Amino acid sequence: MGFVHKKRFSMSFIALLFIMVFNMCPSSQPSYGAYSKAEPSPNGPVINDPNLTVEKIASGLKTPTSMAFLGSNDILVTEKNTGRVMEVRDGTVQDNPVLDVQVATFIERGLLGIDLSTYSDGRTYAFLYYTESGGGKDGDDFEDGVEPTGNMLYRYEYVDGQLINPVLLLNLPAEPGTTNRTDHDGGKVLIGPDNNVYLVIGEVGGHRTLAQNTEDGPNADGTGGILRVTPDGSVVPGGAIFGNELPLSIYYAMGIRNSFGIDFDPVTGNLWDTENGPSSGDEINLVGPGFNSGWALIQGYEGNNVMDTGASGSDLVKLGGGYYGDPKFVWNIPIGITDAKFLNSDKLGKEYQNDLFTADINNGYLYRLTLNGDRSGILMDGTYAGDLQSLSDNAVDNARESEPIIFGQGFGGITDIEVGPDGYMYVLSYAGDIYRILPTSVSSVPKNLPAAPPQNNPMSSAPSGAIPATVVGIAGEESYSPNPIEIQVGQTVTWYNEDLIAHTVTSGSDDSDAGSMFDSGNMLNKQSYSLTFDEPGSFEYFCIYHPTMVGEVNVS
Repeated sequence: MGFVHKKRFSMSFIALLFIMVFNMCPSSQPSYGAYSKAEPSPNGPVINDPNLTVEKIASGLKTPTSMAFLGSNDILVTEKNTGRVMEVRDGTVQDNPVLDVQVATFIERGLLGIDLSTYSDGRTYAFLYYTESGGGKDGDDFEDGVEPTGNMLYRYEYVDGQLINPVLLLNLPAEPGTTNRTDHDGGKVLIGPDNNVYLVIGEVGGHRTLAQNTEDGPNADGTGGILRVTPDGSVVPGGAIFGNELPLSIYYAMGIRNSFGIDFDPVTGNLWDTENGPSSGDEINLVGPGFNSGWALIQGYEGNNVMDTGASGSDLVKLGGGYYGDPKFVWNIPIGITDAKFLNSDKLGKEYQNDLFTADINNGYLYRLTLNGDRSGILMDGTYAGDLQSLSDNAVDNARESEPIIFGQGFGGITDIEVGPDGYMYVLSYAGDIYRILPTSVSSVPKNLPAAPPQNNPMSSAPSGAIPATVVGIAGEESYSPNPIEIQVGQTVTWYNEDLIAHTVTSGSDDSDAGSMFDSGNMLNKQSYSLTFDEPGSFEYFCIYHPTMVGEVNVS
């Protein structure tokens, strides 16, 4: 079949690799939409508060995943696929890395997390989490089929611009479990207020152990949970929760499908996390010691039965002091939720101090959530604008419901959020940029960059004579309009995304041949995709983020 692509927003290299694996392994049923990253807005990010603005402070990083501040204007950044830890000093990415390790890189493997701890004697330690190459070469798991050594937690010492003296703290599984995928490796590392090291790891390609609530499964193996160790990698004294034997003795929480965000509430000291659902149920959780998030029996709110298991908290595996808790907030549409960060500063305004911020990879949105009085849940207060009634159930059921909590947009897929020593918020984009959010009054930029103005005629940029179509939203066979689209050979169709969240126009279906003929990649709000059909036939397509969205083009 011949096609001419008039305009497309290509998927990331990671997404393309994943689709290759999917096509080679048709029996698997991945939800691979999360691997398509939102591209940054050509006009730059914007904050939905005229008193705040965004400055780009660094660029040129390669697939960055996490960052940690050494000091004012001095940041260490991990790069997923290069295995490098780069230092960004005064906005300049230094020429030489402070560390370069060899990493397996397929899908979500790579150099994933970093946090720093400085002791009273002046020593600074960096705690790094990465998938260590099994053959001593970056990406040899994909290129040469070399199995990784493992998902490793190391401690390094920062001395004279280098990370030296590595000490292995944890060696965790990196090989897939029940699937052929190499995803769900988690990755965030965090030094807690107790000075212990917290690490979140996902199910790593479908491991099914007691930690994934498989009643007759093998013992927990270090996957699917939040792990906690001392700075030298030991079990926290008196801290065993689920069991006294390794690795159960280092679990702080279990039943986690995958996560890219953990942070401690600066007011209460409680731990919160984000969790990625399969095709629904992206979560924010309050994580106490012994928390069981429910995977692989429960995702999202227990009563919603997203997994179609009919399971309740009483059906989960009982280990030690474990307990089930429903999420505090849920997206019932997948957004690819990433980091979580409490703004422990009033530098953006007292109304935002100690609020919880999170982000996504699919749309490039930065979200803000406020906590209730005792900080045990999410409660929208009077500082929001828009339809709060639809969010009274603490669930986003359609794209428009998320409007009040969108704090900023246009960053591209966001992988990390941090609060700098200056009290301002820093955002790391997978596209390779670091942004700083600060008051307009103190910014070096004259004013906040505006979002792209809406087009009076959305099809004005479409190829001449193109047949217009609209991406409406998640509505089954009514998600694309018109449906089916009836055209003649040689005609062009231009789809325009009118929804608030990202969608795709991907050939085939969620079960087979996905993207083998055409694929728009990530289409954000107000973006379009054009395709010329040069041969007759009927061509089904769908959205890789939301597989229930289906359409058809009939060419005669």
